[in-house]
Amino acid sequence: MRTLNLGILAHVDAGKTSLTERLLFHAGVIKTLGGVDTGDTQTDTLQLERDRGITIRSAVASFSARGTRINLLDTPGHPDFIAEVERVLGVLDGAVLVVSAVEGVQAQTRVLMRALVRLKVPTVIFVNKIDRRGADGGTALANLRDRLTTALAPMGSVSASGTPLARFDPGAWRDRAFRSAMLQALAERDDDLLAA
Repeated sequence: MRTLNLGILAHVDAGKTSLTERLLFHAGVIKTLGGVDTGDTQTDTLQLERDRGITIRSAVASFSARGTRINLLDTPGHPDFIAEVERVLGVLDGAVLVVSAVEGVQAQTRVLMRALVRLKVPTVIFVNKIDRRGADGGTALANLRDRLTTALAPMGSVSASGTPLARFDPGAWRDRAFRSAMLQALAERDDDLLAA
């Protein structure tokens, strides 16, 4: 069976442990969603993590999907625990860098992105908290481009951001505008694709 080591990384409080919990729930690993605020998430197991609502030690949660063993590695976001994150970076096949739609790119976000680029770890940026007051999909995207990387290809669009009705609408390959934007973003960074 193929194995995929997928790191969930972020600046503190961007929501990476909550995202990890949601992924485990949708994969069927857990039957009920835990919460950081209630201290009952799958990956925050130390009592201090549960009491303070922060991740201190990297944790692994595994499940299988479509013939692949997926190891989700939930990492600390606080700079004081960067050594824990650095231990994980060397084993990653891919990463999800979580960014809050409200706070945007923060100091630790930039440190993490530089490390992922240096190590050539394929990375998906997940914009979280789109339903929080102050969130704006367009502003979040501009913030990512200005402060993190211009190598972005949005995988869809956000509607009603900053409200409880916020939702992400995934792009569809059959949509010509979406397909064109994807191909352009990829071709700008891949000479073989550009030539094709």
